[in-house]
Amino acid sequence: MGSRKAILYLDVLNVLACICVVGMHCNGIVHEFNGSSAWAQSMVVETLAYWAVPVFFMLSGATMMNYRERYSTGEFFKRRILRVGIPFIFWTLFMAVVKYGNGDIAWIGFRDFIQRLLNNQIQTTYWFFAPLFMVYLSMPVLSRLAEHKKTLWYMVLAGIATYSVFPFLCNVLRIAWNPSLQFPMTAGYILYAVLGYLLHVTEIPKKYRVSIYFLGILGVAVRYGHTVWASFADGALNRLTWGYLNWPDVVFSVAMFVFIKYLVKRLSLETTRWKGVMRFLASASFGIYLIHIFIMNTIVRNFEIHTSDLWWRCVGAFLIYGITLLLVKGIQKIPGGKYIVP
Repeated sequence: MGSRKAILYLDVLNVLACICVVGMHCNGIVHEFNGSSAWAQSMVVETLAYWAVPVFFMLSGATMMNYRERYSTGEFFKRRILRVGIPFIFWTLFMAVVKYGNGDIAWIGFRDFIQRLLNNQIQTTYWFFAPLFMVYLSMPVLSRLAEHKKTLWYMVLAGIATYSVFPFLCNVLRIAWNPSLQFPMTAGYILYAVLGYLLHVTEIPKKYRVSIYFLGILGVAVRYGHTVWASFADGALNRLTWGYLNWPDVVFSVAMFVFIKYLVKRLSLETTRWKGVMRFLASASFGIYLIHIFIMNTIVRNFEIHTSDLWWRCVGAFLIYGITLLLVKGIQKIPGGKYIVP
């Protein structure tokens, strides 16, 4: 059976999230607190773009939890291997060759290489794939619950409570949190996959959307305000409100998903032209994620760019996104190119 029909707001989320991921990687100075105004500015980018990674998991749930309506489980895994597995292996090996060749990583044997591969020590930005593969492996089970929305909402609420809220409160109160108390059915990023599916198939009344937006804004304000205040007070980066499963990012990611969903509907953008543009851009997002770090590092190194400069943090993300987009589209036109940048 055929693949899913393109849904505009999902493509819009895909494209915006891709740009935000590139923006965060061009904003690396945020991870090194130095008490400067440039660092405080970098926290603005970090905070506003942080929703992107969770939304990518949410998009996986939104588009895959009902895969049984379109094809078999065997076909599902075949598609995941071709679309994600092969490109991941290819570009991981590519980045390994580059880094070993540049001397960024010392070759000390095949066993060390396997260890680096398993522990995300070849290209750190590829950490995303390990939890994504676990989400894929969970889909044959999760898809059986697609029609049991009350059960899924129970899973989500239990997951948010035990992964996002209780650990945060214990951290604030300086109480050791026992990870064994976390709800196992939404371990890792399965929470976001299930959330994405539920938000996709559920119509949310306006009064509830307003509450969601309020919580999203609160999450942004708390993360930015606390990080800046506490970091300057401590003289070091304070990560109390950081983490993709921490409650500030959960509520912000949900708010962004819902906001874009209903904004696209309200603006009546469901036209052939808009759908074509967004599909064109969204079809390159995975390839951009795979190779934008290589492009960024090459440009920074060869042109001796100071990544702390304001112009880079404002323009760099769009520059890298545009260059990588053109490169991905070019590779896709080469025979066999879609196997490495689908």
